[in-house]
Amino acid sequence: MCVPASLLRADALANLGYSDGDLDDKTQETLHSALDHIAEWSVYKKYYCYLKDLPATPDFLQQVSYKSIQGKLDTALLFAATLGLGIDQRIRRLSLSRLSEAVVLNAVANAYLEARTDLFIKEILPGAVLFCPGYAGTSPEDNRSVLKLLDAQKHLGIYPKDSGLMLPEKSMAGIVVANYRFSCRACSIRSKCDYLRQGKTCYGTKAAQD
Repeated sequence: MCVPASLLRADALANLGYSDGDLDDKTQETLHSALDHIAEWSVYKKYYCYLKDLPATPDFLQQVSYKSIQGKLDTALLFAATLGLGIDQRIRRLSLSRLSEAVVLNAVANAYLEARTDLFIKEILPGAVLFCPGYAGTSPEDNRSVLKLLDAQKHLGIYPKDSGLMLPEKSMAGIVVANYRFSCRACSIRSKCDYLRQGKTCYGTKAAQD
């Protein structure tokens, strides 16, 4: 599945916090190389299952913090994806001697993982979004539940940490939900959200005035 180069570049720049005009020639060259090679340097794999095929709704989805998606679970699915250990190792090696290149490749890898996942979601459940544990006051530790239910160690080689972070680091997990709009309005931790104080959101777009 091909990711449009212009989209990938724009997302990578956003991850870096730059615009094209901010980059010097060397960084432009580094970014161009990373964009050209990210598909070669990583191995995108995904695995999913429909919630309706499970014996019961997972306990973590019955928590109050998931109230905003609880009425949309009839067509939802659990999902996980990874770029594999190879890209983690390449970024780590670069960071030892060429830190600026490692930072650029890290941004490109994050953009590539998200773009490949977005394309897949549009294909399998048009109009849906990936709701990841950690959004809207939910706990990142619920990633462990998602990965366990998917048997992600077996199918994808993803191992959860106690914190809910994952190995390989370029991995993501969550619930694919149709007809859902991210909003801070109903978030259980809105009043103490550090993202909102900075005019940002946990789901990566500018905070709406809602």
